[in-house]
Amino acid sequence: MTHMIYVVPSLKAKEKLQSEGKAWAESQGFTYVPRGKRTIQDLMDEYGEDFLVYSSRGPQIDRPEGSHFFSLNMAELRIQNLRKGQRDHLLEALMGRGSSKLPITVLDCTCGFGADAAVASFGLPTGSRVDALEVSPLLEAVTSWGFSHFVHKKDDVTAALRRVSLRRGDYRDYLLSDEGPVYDVLYFDPMFQRPVETSCQFQPVRAIMEHGGLTRDLIERALQKARRRVVIKERDFRQLCRDFPEVTLYGGKYSRIGYAVLECDSWKK
Repeated sequence: MTHMIYVVPSLKAKEKLQSEGKAWAESQGFTYVPRGKRTIQDLMDEYGEDFLVYSSRGPQIDRPEGSHFFSLNMAELRIQNLRKGQRDHLLEALMGRGSSKLPITVLDCTCGFGADAAVASFGLPTGSRVDALEVSPLLEAVTSWGFSHFVHKKDDVTAALRRVSLRRGDYRDYLLSDEGPVYDVLYFDPMFQRPVETSCQFQPVRAIMEHGGLTRDLIERALQKARRRVVIKERDFRQLCRDFPEVTLYGGKYSRIGYAVLECDSWKK
């Protein structure tokens, strides 16, 4: 079933911005409606969670708790560190130990704000491909706009964003289907699915976020679907290590976040 999304301009949007918002909404199959003088609460009363506000920063999720619009967030610092020749644990996990600099294909199954997909697209070997899934229609719309429209001051960052292909979808449907492209690596960030962050960036999107967990059965299915490995971002690996003793962990000694890597049987041989 198609999820109806309404797009309204920001409260003081000029005619040019209104036209831009309308054109973008129509290109996405969304319904554009004039704002009038309606407040965010007025819009929520009329459309529930199903609206985006188009502003000079692109489409954004506006709620009484705050606004979420596309930005690189922590990806900005990580890309700067890559320029300095520093390591990035996600890239190391995606490539695997002792890996060559040959290109790989990656599916980011829980794209969210898009930071990890952006870093992967920027930092993986030339010729690599990063595709992504996001189950929340509103979040997919905002992040997809960023990948296709956000312009960074550095051309190579903008190019990395343009290379990411994001579509709306539930990774569980992908895993359980017999169809779809086969990727070298499937990447999961279940922390994004179950956020515990108190960071303000999560507040506007909490109500629309998908909270489905990554079960052992789904991980085993992912190992069947991927060509080389499955990478899972986590804080606490105890259960994962019990379920999959052969797991390899990547991450800084003092980092709260790490990456678990499970190699596919076909790749081990």
